[in-house]
Amino acid sequence: MQATIKRLPNGQRWRILVPVIVCLFLIACLFVYLVYQGNLGDWEAFMGGEASMGLIGLYSAAAVTGFVAVFFLKKEIRILESPRKLVTIVFLVTIIVGFGVFTYLNFTATEENYNWMHDGLLYQQMGQSWLVNHEFIVDGNYTHHFAPVYPMYLSAFYAVLPVHLGTQIAVELIFAVSVAVVFFVTRQLYGDVPGLITTALVVTVPSFVFSTSRNYAEPMVLILYTLTIFFILESLKPGKGNRIVLAGLFAALGFLTKASLGYFFILTGLAGFLWRFYYMKWSVFKNKNYLAAIGVFLVLVGAWTVRNISLFWDGSLSGLFSAAQPSVYLNNAVVYATQDAGTVFVEFWFLAALSLLFLLPYVWLLSPYLKQAFGRLRDERVSCLLLAIGLPVLIGLAMGAVDFAYEVSWMPGYWITYYPVSQVRYLALTMIRYLFIAIVPLSWLAYEFADAKGMERKLSNKV
Repeated sequence: MQATIKRLPNGQRWRILVPVIVCLFLIACLFVYLVYQGNLGDWEAFMGGEASMGLIGLYSAAAVTGFVAVFFLKKEIRILESPRKLVTIVFLVTIIVGFGVFTYLNFTATEENYNWMHDGLLYQQMGQSWLVNHEFIVDGNYTHHFAPVYPMYLSAFYAVLPVHLGTQIAVELIFAVSVAVVFFVTRQLYGDVPGLITTALVVTVPSFVFSTSRNYAEPMVLILYTLTIFFILESLKPGKGNRIVLAGLFAALGFLTKASLGYFFILTGLAGFLWRFYYMKWSVFKNKNYLAAIGVFLVLVGAWTVRNISLFWDGSLSGLFSAAQPSVYLNNAVVYATQDAGTVFVEFWFLAALSLLFLLPYVWLLSPYLKQAFGRLRDERVSCLLLAIGLPVLIGLAMGAVDFAYEVSWMPGYWITYYPVSQVRYLALTMIRYLFIAIVPLSWLAYEFADAKGMERKLSNKV
């Protein structure tokens, strides 16, 4: 193999090295994060910032390397022009490694680990309550801290298994389903190799792997977001306009899975409406498929909103808005943010800079194809994918800034502070969980401008 590589021209040799380098980077990020995380059974080690600093360091190094390679060495990472067999093998191995690391973390997680990250324990308690009470009661009180879909999913496993084992089995299954959905949907749109690449990019994001192993709802969010964007794209095809109804269904379920989105979803709804209005003008109000999609969304979200109002409204006008919130925690954070807008503004841009370091390596990887999107911004599919990339990033930054400012106001200083290491840790452990779903439409946008199947045939598979 080494002799074969040496005989190849420089251009082909580069194309052979690219997928190997990319996959080594993805695996390195995963293991650096876990190794520097230290003893996962020790609270002080868990709360340390070394793992996050190491991870952001790797992202930064990759961003700088990519900048130098593209702008100074004129080396573009045209990964879809690498030999198909090689790309298939290295990215499949990367997926297996990512899934194996997740499985280890999942089945070694303890109840104490769930409690340290809090959300995992609360989801567990809500699932138990739904099984017993057909309602969400925690510590003797009704709750709308989180939305209902993920706890309802967990309750199905608690009906037949002990709670801890049931949680682990449920988490393993939903993670596997999220990997399968990303692969098969991407494959359906763009082919086998793009499916493997996108899946590997997602399954090796350390924050996604780690938080899911602690019983977070991220894989379900990934599933529903991927399906929502897929059916929106399908609805743009002639004769498939009714697919938008399925998009509305999955969007509603996604909203009812990620309660921390709160009423920031109004921004996504407004952006989506303006996008369709730009292309359809006033006829959008006459399209029965779009009306049906909106109806499905409002019915499902409305049912949860009515439940919250009936349980939590104190009769006042201000109390109505608070009671209707899908997440009371985010409502409290937003209320606090209005009193400390300066902190929120500063944190938004600080987190934006850090988030850029996370996203740049993925942008560099796909840049030869992504840059072609600038010439087709008015194309429906391109603009749809740009929205699908931009909205979770923008909303994630807004939510992160609001939550960070709020949590600093009441959390002990050794949990979260203005010290930069804590902010980097906050990004790596929390913010990336909001941002990583943008990797899927980001990769799809690149594939829109790459004839992957044609490119794969250009190079010999004899490597």
